[in-house]
Amino acid sequence: MNIFKYCGCLILLFSIFSVTANTEIHQHKTKAIGKGTPIPKIELLIFRDPMDGVNIHVNIENYALGAPDMVEAKQDLTAQGILQGHAHVFVNAQKRRRLYGNDIHIPKEWLKAGVNQVAISLNSHQHENWVSGDHNIVSSVFFDLSKEPIILHKFTSQPLERNHQHH
Repeated sequence: MNIFKYCGCLILLFSIFSVTANTEIHQHKTKAIGKGTPIPKIELLIFRDPMDGVNIHVNIENYALGAPDMVEAKQDLTAQGILQGHAHVFVNAQKRRRLYGNDIHIPKEWLKAGVNQVAISLNSHQHENWVSGDHNIVSSVFFDLSKEPIILHKFTSQPLERNHQHH
């Protein structure tokens, strides 16, 4: 009986976090991925940081992640024909920063006791959310630092074709 209560509580928590993170992500305009353009794929890997908080590695395919000053910011595609832009990092539904590379540290001060969520969306350099169909290109992970393993649930709108680990 207790397992059902626990599962029910987790489902409710995930639903609440998903709605709040999705609301925050949806505050930007959207930009549809053009026909014939490879759809970006995203996956988050999370690791407990031995000093403070967590580290997240963002695996991506079909996407050039970088700073706008490193590319022609008005261009949506690279010379190789893949989308380019940056990412937005949300911690517990609050936008915390932009991401121009594949790794980010989330300090413990950004986290609360218990269940936390980190969501990362892919964005154009004009800050529009890249969408495929009606879906934002986003990945999220729910975790609890008091648990072992810390990962409770992972979601990605566009999963990678193959899983590869970093570290």
